[in-house]
Amino acid sequence: MKKKLLICDRFSLESLQLLESQDYFEIIKADPITLKDNPHLASSEALLIRSRALITEELLKQAKKLQVVITATSGFDHIDLEATQKWGITAMNTPNANRESAAQLTLTLMLALNNRLLESHRLTKSGLWRQESALGTELADKTWGLVGVGRIGSRVAELAKAFKMNVIAYDPYLSDETFEKYQVKRVSYEELLKLSDVISFHVPKTKETHKMLNASHFEYINRDVFLVNTSRGTVIDEESLVKALENQWIRGVALDVFEKEPLPRTSKLLNFPEVVMTPHVGAYTEDAFLRASEEAVLKLIHFFRDGTTSDTLPPKAAWYSSSHFSFL
Repeated sequence: MKKKLLICDRFSLESLQLLESQDYFEIIKADPITLKDNPHLASSEALLIRSRALITEELLKQAKKLQVVITATSGFDHIDLEATQKWGITAMNTPNANRESAAQLTLTLMLALNNRLLESHRLTKSGLWRQESALGTELADKTWGLVGVGRIGSRVAELAKAFKMNVIAYDPYLSDETFEKYQVKRVSYEELLKLSDVISFHVPKTKETHKMLNASHFEYINRDVFLVNTSRGTVIDEESLVKALENQWIRGVALDVFEKEPLPRTSKLLNFPEVVMTPHVGAYTEDAFLRASEEAVLKLIHFFRDGTTSDTLPPKAAWYSSSHFSFL
């Protein structure tokens, strides 16, 4: 008897063809936004989702036959993991699929800030030339501070070193051996804020990381620092960030994520030329999309074919505990 599968977002054609070739799935497409109202939910045994599908306990109560939820994302704060455990539902994600893409975007945003690319672009299109353009700076011998040295942070460290930058990092959950492995100097959070020329955030959304950069930190942060956030919007207190920009306490900021998404048109962040913004596209490359689609589908096939799992949620990581993890 075929397993009923709800696919609740876009997946690559190749991954869908792989699913269809198995001949033991009844595949149904579903809208991730209205998933809880889908008439097939109650009889479905599997969900393939991305971040737009909100998996709440209320939804799981309706999905009485559900055995597995697989999200083709590295983040998982759209899934109530306490509820999946309570109802005996296996949850998995694809944490490595977007590593390269997210790290690449981090470097791209930093370079846009450092070389004043958007300003130069606007000047050129307006008919002006370089005499009117502000100067950028070189990266060699500057200090890059990483907040979080996990999958993405460690890759950013490698890329920063290619520019001959010094790399320091704050991550209370990693051993000294891990810092040595990546050849990154361990510092306190306060030291990192004071010493870094560039600071990038690579942390999950938890109660500990909620507004971990706020008004109290802008009082002593390096005044020439560039900030880059490609992790979660709630990591930086946007109200305090706006104040820091108004007072020129930082040199510039690049954001791929925001406290509210989509970014409201009334956001004060839109008023600053030294702010570079992208619409949460850290995983939005063809390569990451294809990789995440394939990994999610293979996890689903293995789950029903031989009962094996990988990258199960909640993660078996030192930073995770249900008491401090934030569900959307």
